[in-house]
Amino acid sequence: MALARAVQLEPVSLREIVGEGVRWAAGTDRDTLGTGIDHFDRALGGGLSTGVLCEFVASTPSSGGQTVLLHLLEGARKERRFAALVDGANAFDPQTAPPALIEHLMWVRCGSVEQALRAADILLRDENLGMVIVDLRDCAGWALKRTRSTVWYRLQRLVGRWEGTLVVFTPRPMIPSAQIRVALAGRLTVAQCDANLADVSKGLVFDVLRLRKQEMGDFPQLIQAG
Repeated sequence: MALARAVQLEPVSLREIVGEGVRWAAGTDRDTLGTGIDHFDRALGGGLSTGVLCEFVASTPSSGGQTVLLHLLEGARKERRFAALVDGANAFDPQTAPPALIEHLMWVRCGSVEQALRAADILLRDENLGMVIVDLRDCAGWALKRTRSTVWYRLQRLVGRWEGTLVVFTPRPMIPSAQIRVALAGRLTVAQCDANLADVSKGLVFDVLRLRKQEMGDFPQLIQAG
């Protein structure tokens, strides 16, 4: 009978373990897109990270969801990124936005939650877009409840391979895979709503409910060679 023999193993690197059968790709650093709202960006560590799913919860019409949406379009314009707005309830009024913000905006008008999420799935595969915004605030509550969690996880995986920004506006917290979740908690007055966009944003009240930024760091990616 063979006797077991203790062997002192020296630490080895992952490269030594996998050998020469793979090539290595350097980790990708994620960019951060500022919202243009100073107190938002400070709370979020500089802004919204690319490659993550961000959920903005606007439970009331006057909580500031439209203000945040317009600021995001402004941020995309300053960064020279093409943006797409998936309008789940066909409720977006382009007359409420400065013409410069919608000059290069792709506006996808949908009639249901299912159509909106299907459109987002398609758009997230287009590397020419720098931002995809999905607005579900005015969609039917029963339709939102019927959305399976697998749909959200699929969108999160898609955006994880993408160098853009995905933001979903919802009437209540509902996306289990959201890595950033911000709840708009205040109510803007009529006087505040009549002010210019920069002044309106100063009155926004919010709570950061989740902040999990995806960090690639120096962790290597393995890519099968040949």
